[in-house]
This record gives sequence, C-alpha cells and structure tokens, in this order.
Amino acid sequence: MTRNPQERRTPEQVRAGNRRIGIVLFVIAAAFFASVIIHQKWFT
Repeated sequence: MTRNPQERRTPEQVRAGNRRIGIVLFVIAAAFFASVIIHQKWFT
C-alpha cells in the first residue's frame, strides 16, 4: 500500500484531522467521567 507523493495532505488538512481526533477523544473522556459521576450519585 504505497501512497502517491503527489497526493500528500497539506499541513492545514493534518491540523484539521488532529483537531477532529482530539475532539472525539475529549467527548469520549467526558462521557466516561459523566457516567462515573452519575453512577456514583444514583447507584450508591
């Protein structure tokens, strides 16, 4: 699976991809911590 060097991503595209991954990871972490807090409040 070789990539065509003509189709390299621009730095703006790389930053946009990194930002998207960061947002997704933040949402997953926030959901995890929210579920832990809700679980402790309601199911103690």
